[in-house]
Amino acid sequence: MGWVRKPTIWGGVCASCGSRLDHLHEAWLDGAGAVRCLACGPGDDLGPGGDALASTLPRTGAASRRHHVAPPELAAPEHPTDRALSELLAREGYVLTRRATPRGREIGHVVVVPSGVWAVESREWAGRVEYRTTPTSGGRHRLLVGEVDRTAEAEAVAALADDLAALVGPAVPVEVALAITLGDWNLASLPSLVLNRPFQHGPVWIGPPRLLVARINAAGPLERAAVERLGAVLEARLSVR
Repeated sequence: MGWVRKPTIWGGVCASCGSRLDHLHEAWLDGAGAVRCLACGPGDDLGPGGDALASTLPRTGAASRRHHVAPPELAAPEHPTDRALSELLAREGYVLTRRATPRGREIGHVVVVPSGVWAVESREWAGRVEYRTTPTSGGRHRLLVGEVDRTAEAEAVAALADDLAALVGPAVPVEVALAITLGDWNLASLPSLVLNRPFQHGPVWIGPPRLLVARINAAGPLERAAVERLGAVLEARLSVR
């Protein structure tokens, strides 16, 4: 697929120069997730997605303090959540992929950023995403994807916060996010999504991966040294699955 010049719905990071692109900023997109700023132009030297994305992978060392610690088979961010974290996460972010807590609960991604420690779970649920009341919900909002009630599954994800809080202590904010990667975010969702406001069901933030990363990047109480320290602690305490 060729490069097309158009606004970026969720923003991004130029695959060539690394500059940040804001929400609705006009840029070059290749249709497979890669983005380049107008100054760098379309990536004739980049394949549609793979090579461009490889250039945006976090690197350790003096040039960047962001770490993406994942099993070798996940080095290339092919999954939408991996891709969003790789392209959009703030430089201070620390990412651990496919981990298990000491209590045996599996977590797709653990992210440490100034806003706190995040457990990010992904679900490949297809169909129209709705967060609304139903005739039998007693006035409470339910999460519906493709007309299937996924509320109980979303609520189960909240338990991950307890496992992480036990490792980092009560003074560190712990958040939980549920990324729906194949969902159809219909017109009823647009006012919330365009304003960078994921749905929130109890303690669980729910949205497409890129919107959740924007929320994760929010300002918070943790200094860079604390982010690195907590990232190292969690890397040691969370087993690879």
